[in-house]
Amino acid sequence: MIPVIDIAPLVNLCGGDSNSSKATSAELENVIKSIADACQKFGFFATINHGVDAATIKDAWTASTQFFDMKSSIKQSVSMTDEYPYGYENCESLGVERSTSDANNTTQDTLSPDSKETFSLGPLNSELSNMPPRKLPLNASSNFAPATERYYSAMEHLAKILFKGLAMAQKLDDASWFLQKGRFDDGHQCALRMLNYPELQYQTDASTVQIRAGEHTDYGAFTILKSGGPGLQLQLSKDKEWIDVPHLEDSFIINLGDLMQRWTNDKWTSTLHRVVATDNNADNDRAGDGGQKLFKSARRQSIAFFVNMNGNAIVMPLKTCVDETHPSKYIPIKASEHLIQRHNQSMMAKHKKKE
Repeated sequence: MIPVIDIAPLVNLCGGDSNSSKATSAELENVIKSIADACQKFGFFATINHGVDAATIKDAWTASTQFFDMKSSIKQSVSMTDEYPYGYENCESLGVERSTSDANNTTQDTLSPDSKETFSLGPLNSELSNMPPRKLPLNASSNFAPATERYYSAMEHLAKILFKGLAMAQKLDDASWFLQKGRFDDGHQCALRMLNYPELQYQTDASTVQIRAGEHTDYGAFTILKSGGPGLQLQLSKDKEWIDVPHLEDSFIINLGDLMQRWTNDKWTSTLHRVVATDNNADNDRAGDGGQKLFKSARRQSIAFFVNMNGNAIVMPLKTCVDETHPSKYIPIKASEHLIQRHNQSMMAKHKKKE
């Protein structure tokens, strides 16, 4: 099980509101150690007492649910294209994993698109971020824009808190190292993505795992995920087994991205993860053709905030992660170049599925 970390001492250090008393230095030290251990062993951890207002979360969740319940013409009024990397998308391929795999991790022969739909928003300040201006779906509910904007702002604030914790966990001289001008400031390229995994019905047997989002790693520094239920799994390279990520109601799941692994010279891990279908309890007791059960998967929703750096930020292994025993494994790269490369890979897979 991934660690669950109470980050109240870190939130208080950064002037946030975690509804707890002021932390002692020993408490803060324990939080930083827990973060360092989690990043090295799992690349994932859950946070509680994160300081994000419950109403902000609830309003964004309601706006997301209402949006995905609308007719297709509204959802597709702003679609993801090669020129606009945000908006509505329902054909993405997040990895090379097959549509199904058996209990022994043996993949089947048929490729299938991820069974989900998403809507993404980029930075509000397109001039500083050098990203396309934000587009909102036409005829969406009146609370969509204010709710998503408040949530985006709250995630920006939480990202800054976590960046300080990560810097301290790496024993950097400056706890604000990641937040320096030109690295992560108002010109960052963070993306907010709402995800909906609709209820599905299909025939299967007990040995089959139905994939809803193929195995992948995230592109950026790290991701802040608000999950609406079980289904997320991670794979640790040492044993290749898939581990369920627990669903905790009042928490955020934090997973490191490729840029953080690059910064730490592979000391910390950008861990493979996927989403699998979860059952709908009694609805799955009926037998279908050929002795297989008629399986009905539960609807699953989540909201992910992808923490991406400023486009011109140079990413190369930190000095604390390089020595004679551990030489640098990566050449310097601009954060935007890395982001574009990974996005294009996903879009190419999407176009192949449409052929």
